[in-house]
Amino acid sequence: MGFPSPAADFVEKRIDLNAVLMPNPVNVLRLETPEGFVLVDRSVTAKPGDTVAFQFDDYPRLGKLFRSGIITQDGETIDGEGLEGIIILGKVTAQVLAVYEPYRPTI
Repeated sequence: MGFPSPAADFVEKRIDLNAVLMPNPVNVLRLETPEGFVLVDRSVTAKPGDTVAFQFDDYPRLGKLFRSGIITQDGETIDGEGLEGIIILGKVTAQVLAVYEPYRPTI
């Protein structure tokens, strides 16, 4: 037998990154980027100024959504008739950057 721990009242559950980054996992896409990957929520309606993932010529890309169109990461503007072939996949809710550099020298 023993006494209960006085710290038992202050025990918290562990942080679950899946619960933090993906509150609605059924509607979340993971897209690879050169810097790491992004999480795209298809259930969130994007507003002007939000970063969105869109499909253009069967390739997923990222850009900022504005009222008149999309500005890509390369700085190109897609608007007017150029928007006809674009499918908005959803709003980017998180970006995870890769920090592993395989060719970095060890000191």
